[in-house]
Amino acid sequence: MEETVNLEKVLDILKNNRTSIILWTLLGLLVALVITYYVISPRYEAQTQVLVSQPEDTMVNNENIETSLQLVQTYRDIILDRGTLVEVIDNLGLEHSVSDLADQIEVGNQDQSQVIAITVGDETVEGAESIANEVAAVFQERVMEVMNVDNVSILSPAVIEPDTDPVSPQPLINITVGLVIGLLIGMTLAFARSILDKSVRNEGDAEKYLGLPVVGSVAKFED
Repeated sequence: MEETVNLEKVLDILKNNRTSIILWTLLGLLVALVITYYVISPRYEAQTQVLVSQPEDTMVNNENIETSLQLVQTYRDIILDRGTLVEVIDNLGLEHSVSDLADQIEVGNQDQSQVIAITVGDETVEGAESIANEVAAVFQERVMEVMNVDNVSILSPAVIEPDTDPVSPQPLINITVGLVIGLLIGMTLAFARSILDKSVRNEGDAEKYLGLPVVGSVAKFED
């Protein structure tokens, strides 16, 4: 019985504050739309893959393959090395700092794979594609200079279509989050208002807040 009364009270609170709850929900939606389309810059991604292999005059065996796999981590460091990034910035005439460009680049590879994936994020399709390809090209040159070996080849250059959708922001997710947050704020304020409101509106409130039995009540007459 108590659970039924509590549920009825919750429903009454929501019903009495439905206008406020709806307004907060709509406000959450509006904020999400503004942030998604006017605050967050779009981010496009392009990926190029390079292959770490053995020189042509080297016999392919398990030991040499293992050596190539061990070099992958070293090559990851060379890709994100300051010298590599500075050369990319100079070649493309970018206004990025070295740290900013490094933040745009992700380097990864699958376990036991000699393929390194270079993923670049940028605010434009052209920027993501050109930076990814330039990083791969400069990396290939740097390996020959630093390691004195020619065992890196471009497996697949970065190519993305001009009409490619950005990977972020994601409008549907942002809008859903905005609606949920707005709804939760509206409901939280409604319950807080109910808890803090000590107004006496009926006999039950009088008994609850004053601790006194109700001996009579005055009916409301309509004119």
